[in-house]
Amino acid sequence: MDNRQMNMLKAAIPYTMPRYRKPMQILIQAQELASYIREDDEADIGACDLESAGDIEGMMESMRGFCSKKEQDTVDMILNLLRTQRFYRAYRQFMASGRNNSESAMLEFMMSQLAPEQQASFEQMSSILNEGKG
Repeated sequence: MDNRQMNMLKAAIPYTMPRYRKPMQILIQAQELASYIREDDEADIGACDLESAGDIEGMMESMRGFCSKKEQDTVDMILNLLRTQRFYRAYRQFMASGRNNSESAMLEFMMSQLAPEQQASFEQMSSILNEGKG
């Protein structure tokens, strides 16, 4: 069954008798699965290798919304470990670069580790605090 026929079946589902809808949906899903298997016969399980995996933090953040409170706590712990590990690697690179000889360089490094919205909040807070000094 080609894509045009699949799309026609999908478009027809809302107009069919209720007792035929589920079998049609199953047929469509089976065809989609068969098509996926035929097209992606070279698929491997690369996600099992964390070094070659994609955005693990993004995946964990996306999954977090579907977790129970206890599971969210576990996901948060894992996210904190991942972020700490990334921060430590960046810190080691910074120290090895030799640009760490001034307070402003350290502040620049710390700012580079913040998300853009965190950087904006920090800069806004700094400007408010600096206005009070002047």
